[in-house]
Amino acid sequence: MNLSRFTRRLEECRKRWHRRTVRYVVEVARIVRAARKAAKDERRWGEWIRKETHMNRTTVYRYLRVAKFLKANVDLNQQLVSLSISKIYALSGLKPVEVGDLIKSGKAERLSDVAFLKLTRRLRPRIATRATLPNLSKSTEASLQHLERSIKRWQNSALTMPMALQVRFQARLHAIGSALERIGKASAAAM
Repeated sequence: MNLSRFTRRLEECRKRWHRRTVRYVVEVARIVRAARKAAKDERRWGEWIRKETHMNRTTVYRYLRVAKFLKANVDLNQQLVSLSISKIYALSGLKPVEVGDLIKSGKAERLSDVAFLKLTRRLRPRIATRATLPNLSKSTEASLQHLERSIKRWQNSALTMPMALQVRFQARLHAIGSALERIGKASAAAM
């Protein structure tokens, strides 16, 4: 089946509504969902997204998530209408209980977009990164750089580090050194 009719509908939608409106997001989600159903093949649908929609795949999935969120929260539509699209994106990634609390407390409407995004980022469940060599190396390197910067700040400041704090930090650094030695031994034994 040819998906060009869905491409035309997307173009009409772009002309009709501003991209930063809920109406646009919901309409795009409706068109994309219909195209997915018409394609009958996930690979073909993905190819259509990549070649025809001029949209990032992540954006498409975000739009689908927002449409699903709005459909599931019809009872909150009265309050959701007044929110910016960025707040609705953020709300769509939260648990229903948290959404209800934020809406009913008035925080969703009262806070600025930036403050609201910071708040929802703390509430959103973190996705665990896979334990791969690049991921572990990158996070360890970032932690070491952060530690080095903190130590340099201590050195450059007029503050003195209390002895109890020095002892505690040295004990933790020693434990980290011991853990690195164990990892090194296990890696050598595995080779």
